[in-house]
Amino acid sequence: MSAPKVSILIPAYHERFFADALESALLQDYPSFEVVVCDDSSGDAIEREVRGAEDPRLRYARNPERRGFEGNFTECLRQARGELVKFLNDDDRLHRDCVARLAAAFDGHAHLRLATSRRQVIDAEGKPRADIAATQPVAYVPCVTPGHELGNLVLVNGLNLIGEPTTVMFRRADVSTNAPIFTWGGKSYHCLADLSLWLRLLAKGTAYYDSAPLSQYRVHEGQEQRTGAVDCITERLDLVKEARGAGFLATDAQYTSALERVDALAKIWSARPGVPDEDRATLSELCASIATQMPAMET
Repeated sequence: MSAPKVSILIPAYHERFFADALESALLQDYPSFEVVVCDDSSGDAIEREVRGAEDPRLRYARNPERRGFEGNFTECLRQARGELVKFLNDDDRLHRDCVARLAAAFDGHAHLRLATSRRQVIDAEGKPRADIAATQPVAYVPCVTPGHELGNLVLVNGLNLIGEPTTVMFRRADVSTNAPIFTWGGKSYHCLADLSLWLRLLAKGTAYYDSAPLSQYRVHEGQEQRTGAVDCITERLDLVKEARGAGFLATDAQYTSALERVDALAKIWSARPGVPDEDRATLSELCASIATQMPAMET
């Protein structure tokens, strides 16, 4: 069999919403794709769901031992055969035309490194929820934008406006499988794992944004990431500094704005009731570090 054009990759671990995610992948209105499931769970429910689908486009691999968050995403990428890659978190869903619309964006655009779209927030029952700050539209019509401009918009505002792993498509050849997928500059990112990858891609070329919501991001208890936690704020500072070295935030004004955003988030979190003294101390040190990194601005 010839290789499919697109690989939809599901790094599976949680059983609760997996069937919903898998169904949305197999219902894609696109002629050439595969669905690869890398199973990092301890039970057999995910495997039974895959076997029961009996779909020739579906491939299943059980990890012989737990690989964890980054390891399972990396293994999925290694298993992919398609030219284009589309991750799908095991608790999210794709709209039927998601793959078709994003894949079409790459046709004739050699410099395109990332295709994304608006996404819709849903709850545990799959019901729509109001937009959060990060899911507000970047544009109201489909468009192509320089990668550094989109990256700067994200960094200065301190918001992942690009999307979660489920939202984005990219070329498999643009991401090496010789190293963990969310490691940048020797640091492994967790809270901002997706952004660490998107910025690496954006540094190489342009991005496509589709103004239609092509995926659904499920918000529920028990999610892997802990938005707003101290380690997430620390990662944000590391990401800003790494991005600056990669050509983002080229002006002192942009870099200062991004640092000020991290500083503000750290102070907001530190002021919350019940924050442990150890975390307050960590955030205080982080703010002091930011103050020493501020460029000297001309008056």
